[in-house]
Amino acid sequence: MSELKYFYETKRWRCLHFQKPPMEGLYLKYCGVEECLKGQYFDATGRDAWHLHVILSGKGSLVVENKENKLHFGQMFITKPGEACFYYADSVDPWSYCWMTFDGTRAEKFVQKAGFVRGVNYLECHADTNQFYRMVERILKNPEMSLANDLMSQGILLEYVALAIQSNYSEKKTVHRVDEYTADDYVRRAMSLMESNYATVKVADVADKIGLNRSYLSSLFKKNLGISPQEYLLQCRMKSTKYFLEKTDISIQEIAKYVGYGDPMTFSKWFKKEFNIKPTEYRKLCRSKKTEDNCGRIISDTEGPEGEE
Repeated sequence: MSELKYFYETKRWRCLHFQKPPMEGLYLKYCGVEECLKGQYFDATGRDAWHLHVILSGKGSLVVENKENKLHFGQMFITKPGEACFYYADSVDPWSYCWMTFDGTRAEKFVQKAGFVRGVNYLECHADTNQFYRMVERILKNPEMSLANDLMSQGILLEYVALAIQSNYSEKKTVHRVDEYTADDYVRRAMSLMESNYATVKVADVADKIGLNRSYLSSLFKKNLGISPQEYLLQCRMKSTKYFLEKTDISIQEIAKYVGYGDPMTFSKWFKKEFNIKPTEYRKLCRSKKTEDNCGRIISDTEGPEGEE
């Protein structure tokens, strides 16, 4: 059954309230947008769930455990379950903000990933604040009870929290985050990217796509596979080259393009360097009276030089 929703709206305040029983993971309880009046005050003491606000304009203050923090446009702040806290708008330049309130078994972990660790209730927002606003607006514009809207709201909540986490990481390039994924996870993801894009991808691109420093990615490959990422990329090209030469009539020029070499001459030199045989000669051997197994041993028995990092 679809969850119950209550929609509230005034000239300055719009809020959508989801009445939903506790569940695993992460789920949305409220979301809204507010243009506060001068000095407008909210007591958040003892609230349940996590209330993540993004300041869209103006100024205000957040008081947590009797400590006051002056906040302004371009910051995020959060009230946490059970905390003694309140917040109020500036008396001259009152703030406006959007927020999402959520809970679930993974809520605290995600909040910490966004940088709101113990003792931290506000952070600089290194993402576009309008992105947060647009997410909330999408939910507010679809208050009707339906499975489609429920799923959409859940997806947008995940986007909202993900953007907050991304904001925390954007200030500095994270070298590695083994607390999020295991070394095997990163290596498998990198291998998959190289296997699917061996003709165009570079090791630096792979490291960037999975969010690692290139030198750290290289150390993971050496530890897990015994070879460097560059060597694995070369193996992907070797495997594809072998298939095209053995199984197809595609020209050497076309094969060179398929495996990432724009110049057929460069490709032929690379192949000869690796296997001590020209690609045309290798193809002839594969189609002679020799078996494909013998043909395959030309590659396996001929070790080429290691690829350069």
